[in-house]
Amino acid sequence: MPILGLITEYNPFHHGHLHHLNESKKITGATHTVAVMSGHFMQRGEPALTDKWTRASMAVACGVDLVLELPTIFACSTAEQFARGSILLLDQLGCVTDVCFGSEIGDPAIFKLIGFLLADPHPDYSYYLKKALSSGIPFAAAQEKALIYIIERDFPEKLPLAKQVFNRPNNVLGMAYAKHIIKTGSSMALHTIQRIGAEYHDPTTVHSISSATGIRRLYHNTGDVSSIKPFLPSQAYERLLCGISEGRGPVFHDDYHQELLTLLKRSSICEFANLPDISEGLEHRIMKCVKKAGSIEEFMFCVKNKRVPYTRLQRMLIHLLLNLNRNQLATYQHDTSSTYGRILAFNDRGRELIRTCQATAKIPLINKMANFQTASPEINQLLDIDFKASRIYGAKLLHKSFLHGDPDLLMSPVYVK
Repeated sequence: MPILGLITEYNPFHHGHLHHLNESKKITGATHTVAVMSGHFMQRGEPALTDKWTRASMAVACGVDLVLELPTIFACSTAEQFARGSILLLDQLGCVTDVCFGSEIGDPAIFKLIGFLLADPHPDYSYYLKKALSSGIPFAAAQEKALIYIIERDFPEKLPLAKQVFNRPNNVLGMAYAKHIIKTGSSMALHTIQRIGAEYHDPTTVHSISSATGIRRLYHNTGDVSSIKPFLPSQAYERLLCGISEGRGPVFHDDYHQELLTLLKRSSICEFANLPDISEGLEHRIMKCVKKAGSIEEFMFCVKNKRVPYTRLQRMLIHLLLNLNRNQLATYQHDTSSTYGRILAFNDRGRELIRTCQATAKIPLINKMANFQTASPEINQLLDIDFKASRIYGAKLLHKSFLHGDPDLLMSPVYVK
């Protein structure tokens, strides 16, 4: 049976996600759908609006059959590692036939071409990448220059479309998805659906299909959950409303600003240097800005430049909050087996899919976390990081399972009828 894999954050699940889900089912003919979803902290270094079980149940209520958690170490990482961890998880389930992602360009062929170029780079690509980086431009811009050179030389007919791919958030992830499908030797077919409505990070809410960024910002500014009702499917909104009433949210980035400022003031330059994604002496710039910043906003403004974008700084702050270091991240950068399928929510078709995955998966499929045991130190470390992320996230909630105990051991997957 065709099984569709989706890579998601659903923060929160909105009309655009529903459009993507329905169109993905149409083009793949999928009978069952599994989504890999970030847990309590996002790829751009932000906390989730509500807890992961509420967000997973919102997705299942709207038509996803099974939601699995993407381990935190991949979820709150660069686009490269986010994509690698997600593709690895879907591929290791052993039954997913298709992967479909949203993009600003609805043409899978250009992503597959770039994926091949990145998975098995020509020596000239490496040369031009290093040359561009030496000029002081950011990695993404250097990668674009190197790829454009190769495409213009070897695939000139693809050049106009290729030039539209770069520097758009979903497109960048799509390139990485294609790369890692090829690198893993996966048989999963890659598809894409063109985004409609608002841009990915559009902070406004003028479209019925608005971005998750705009929806969260509206909720933050109004303090009223009903203000975002027009932008969510009714089933998703009802689940969100229930979660909020139970004390499972909302949580916003600035809820952690005082803790983050304290951690910045307490940390040494060696601790900054040991954070993931800190390179080229950035720790010295960070320490200089820490000493004179009186708020997180002042710190971010001080450090940010063309080589250090805002999202990279946000991820750095979440790594600091979660006490993650570069050695932990490096352990999983090339590992092709250490992951798991942590079940967050499912429906009746999802139950069928779980049985299928149990027969085909090369990784553990975890239902009741309290009953799960493994001898793998790598998987245990990943789980410890997930547990820590849930405890830190839960410190901002009023729900009893987060306030009194370890939520990952207390909470069960949500069955949605």
